[in-house]
Amino acid sequence: MATQSLYDLAILDRADEYTGLIEDVTTLAPEFSTFSAHKRPGTWYKTVKRTGLPVVTFRNANAGVTASKSGYKSEIKEMFFLDGRLQMDEAVWEADSAHLGSLWQLEAAGAVRAGGILIGQQTWYGTSADSAGFTGIRSQLADSVAAGGTTNSTSAYLVWMDDQQGCRYDVGMDGAFAISAPFRQQVVDPADSTKSFFAYVGNLKAWVGLNVLSNLSAWGVTGITSTASQWLTDDKVAQLIAKIPVARRNNLRLFVNRAAHSYLQRSRSTVNLGVNPAGTTSGTLASYQSGGADGRPAFSPLPESTNGIPITLTDSILNTETNS
Repeated sequence: MATQSLYDLAILDRADEYTGLIEDVTTLAPEFSTFSAHKRPGTWYKTVKRTGLPVVTFRNANAGVTASKSGYKSEIKEMFFLDGRLQMDEAVWEADSAHLGSLWQLEAAGAVRAGGILIGQQTWYGTSADSAGFTGIRSQLADSVAAGGTTNSTSAYLVWMDDQQGCRYDVGMDGAFAISAPFRQQVVDPADSTKSFFAYVGNLKAWVGLNVLSNLSAWGVTGITSTASQWLTDDKVAQLIAKIPVARRNNLRLFVNRAAHSYLQRSRSTVNLGVNPAGTTSGTLASYQSGGADGRPAFSPLPESTNGIPITLTDSILNTETNS
């Protein structure tokens, strides 16, 4: 098990205090701060959804109608235990000069950030990201539009962000999400189980679940690749929106990674890139409309929305998805 060492302290010692810790882990996972999150008592709760309405008809005088009723379905929504273990030998703890802040605090902040990154990937890929976590959105899409790619592709996920019946996080045990206070205890030497030493230990702990409450809460443009004919475009998003009930077209948000974001920008560009849809320089060149009298620039600015729907960039969506 990797734990902090005196070597780590040597690395931190005499580091520039004004600059502080330079963060080269740049993974952006905004999901846990973008989706709504609700604190819940316990670790599970029950929901009921209506699946059908009573039958209503016109009738003639003195003619009856058949009695009918709504259809209902009960579901159990769970939260799953998120755990990040911290351990520091008391020799390292006591030798720490806290030059850039205590090493324990640096590690605690890192654990919280790592938890957010895991939750981000779990949000889309579920048990493919971590088998002990919650089910992801990708396996619960109500419908999708295929861009054409199969292996090594990505997707753009369109989510109904309604905090009552759409997609949301639930945080169990009354919303606890924190690093426990460090405490001193005896731990086993990982190199020799017959020996032990004292260390300060603690952990990041939370009960977290992502719940797709209504079945009509998430959609996707799948199979997006670098081939021009398989780019993410405004047209493909429009095709996806056509599959969404009008009652679900408020409070939507499109989540994309950097690659899909760039394809959307390039698809809007007025610049002829000199490639055909197959990505080669032979054959008919890809056609891009020229700049118009409305002052549109020769190359489109970075997209912030499409079809009136805001876009959120995330590193949690992969470029290695496989579609049939």
